[in-house]
Amino acid sequence: MPRPVLSLCRNLLLLGGLVAASRVASAQELPRPLLRPGNVDLRLEGAASLLPLSVEAGATVEAGVLPIATGTLSLGAELGANLCALACWVPNLFSERHTSRWDLSAVGRLGYHFTVANRNYSRMDLFGVLLGGVIEPRTTVSAPGYRFEGRGRGAVLGLGMGGNYFPSASRFFLGFEARLRFSTGTYALTLTRGTYDFTDADRRWLRLGLNTAFFVGVRLF
Repeated sequence: MPRPVLSLCRNLLLLGGLVAASRVASAQELPRPLLRPGNVDLRLEGAASLLPLSVEAGATVEAGVLPIATGTLSLGAELGANLCALACWVPNLFSERHTSRWDLSAVGRLGYHFTVANRNYSRMDLFGVLLGGVIEPRTTVSAPGYRFEGRGRGAVLGLGMGGNYFPSASRFFLGFEARLRFSTGTYALTLTRGTYDFTDADRRWLRLGLNTAFFVGVRLF
């Protein structure tokens, strides 16, 4: 084979090797979806709860603060509003006594984010989280002979797990979270119409629910 042809072949092989090496290096340098110290995620969510059946909307901000093992410890906060749905609407159809309930909550989050090698390295950021904060439940009960309102406040505790899925190399992601929360306390009741003798059941509120949330988010930093 002529020397110029051999030289050309060597140059092409060398060029091909450089391109392949560049692609491998680029793939290795692609940012992992794992939340890292200094990263901040913002997300908007919609959720449905069991026990009682209710719907919820909220917003969450979360920041990576400390690397631990192969994951990241995070701190965050969420604001949410929960409206009693089927658990209230269905009984209201069959009774003269109508009840509405909704809750406001402000909750702190302590999480741990991680990935699973060879499974979700390039797309998924998984996490577990502990929840703790304040909830303000509100209720309105009305019937032909009376109407009263109740407001309460109490601590809410919970735990959850979920994941963020990055469909592309952008900062935007989709995600889900399943969480179990508990809170209980008593209402301060105010009679706004008619006469009614309050019972212990009227004064007591309990929130124990399994909540599944779906959200869209963006990694700000």
